[in-house]
Amino acid sequence: MKILVLSDIHGNMDALQALMNNVPRWDEVWVLGDLVDYGPEPYEVIDYVRSLSPRHVLRGNHDHAVAFGVDCGCGERTHDLSVYTRVNISMKKVSKEHVEWLKSLSPVERVAEKGLEAVIVHGSPRNPLYDYMLPDLSFNDYMRMLTPSPLTLHGFRGRVTGLVVSGHTHIPMDVSLGDVRIVNPGSVGQPRDGDPRASCGLLDTETMEFRIIRVKYDVDKVLSKLRALITDGEVYQRLASILLTGKV
Repeated sequence: MKILVLSDIHGNMDALQALMNNVPRWDEVWVLGDLVDYGPEPYEVIDYVRSLSPRHVLRGNHDHAVAFGVDCGCGERTHDLSVYTRVNISMKKVSKEHVEWLKSLSPVERVAEKGLEAVIVHGSPRNPLYDYMLPDLSFNDYMRMLTPSPLTLHGFRGRVTGLVVSGHTHIPMDVSLGDVRIVNPGSVGQPRDGDPRASCGLLDTETMEFRIIRVKYDVDKVLSKLRALITDGEVYQRLASILLTGKV
């Protein structure tokens, strides 16, 4: 079985559509959260994701912020961009029904089906919404993030082992640490690893190969949509720079 893993689409329907038009054959879809904020089309992204009938779909920290009217808790360098686009785009475009659907999602799930066991999470088992399991962390940092806190147990007992599929960082990753393997598909709508192409992962459950797929899309088209929605020139220029360079 081949599982298409999507994360951090962030209202970028053009990136998502280009990716879906070009990915190899897949059998089911997992979505790791953050469908909204930063991009111009959160409504369209939510509807499209739901039309895919994903086997699993998580609530990311930006989805959580839109659903519950709280801060996104994201990185300092993009926090103001998040607030601006949430107030001026996401909250104006998503419907009440979308909000209720986002509320219904969990930021972490266990998977035990068809011979595959895994933990899928937006952030980390310790902090499913907000932890960044980045590729350059120390071994001890990973071990701490793999150990759920009393407030975020989600049925876990002790440190998580086996396969962990995580999003949130916008950076693709495949790291093995003894009895645990952490993979990240990168970001569909806002890559931040220096490659601006839309990113996703394809997990082959027979070979356990995790393949990163990158697809070029029409960034200028997305920028024209953002330009029509954003009145603050600095905000627009910073968002444009991220989309054009794949860097914050």
